[in-house]
Amino acid sequence: MTILQQSFMLRTPDGAVEKISIKDWTIDCANYMSKSGLTFNGCFRAKNGDLVEVRGLYKLYRDSLFDFLYRGKITRDIDVMKDLILRFLREFNVGYALIYYDNTEIRVYDVFRKVVMLEDTPFISQGHLYVYKLKLPLDFSAENKTTQEEVFNHKIMFTNPVNIYDVTHDDFHIKPGYGFVIQADDVTVKISSPDHGEDEVVLPAGQWLFLHSPPRKVD
Repeated sequence: MTILQQSFMLRTPDGAVEKISIKDWTIDCANYMSKSGLTFNGCFRAKNGDLVEVRGLYKLYRDSLFDFLYRGKITRDIDVMKDLILRFLREFNVGYALIYYDNTEIRVYDVFRKVVMLEDTPFISQGHLYVYKLKLPLDFSAENKTTQEEVFNHKIMFTNPVNIYDVTHDDFHIKPGYGFVIQADDVTVKISSPDHGEDEVVLPAGQWLFLHSPPRKVD
């Protein structure tokens, strides 16, 4: 599969859904509530005066309409949070929006879209490590070069130095897994793991996403 999106969700062969953003502006709507119910975060979609809980990765196209931040906790009650959000929306006459909230802040966006969900067979895989072809309008030529990387218990070696872009950059995000992108001419890659042996393959010239789903007991 060739991925043509800079931000997308990817369902891997092991069933994990990875949220990936490369040099794009996104918000991760991963809802959370503690067992006590006193600590929480998440997202709502607002439409016609109602709030609907949403999940997934959303691409943003404009700064927030408004932010509300508090030095302490705004509230520890999710119902109070919903009421407060609805009051803000009515006050500013906002009928359609994506709202991020947690105990200390509320952010409201009016220009956004949910990114696409992709699902296909990777070019190569080893355990829960997957490699996908990318085709993005990105220039990696000024980035760091590498000949060897490690992802959990997988050792990845390239026959020639390749340009690499990874999570050390503020505009590259993968969640809940881990990975990086390379850009190179034709290059042979050798992937070895104590649990899965050794694989070797030639990657044609271009961009490649190396992605590992959340760690498992063995992998």
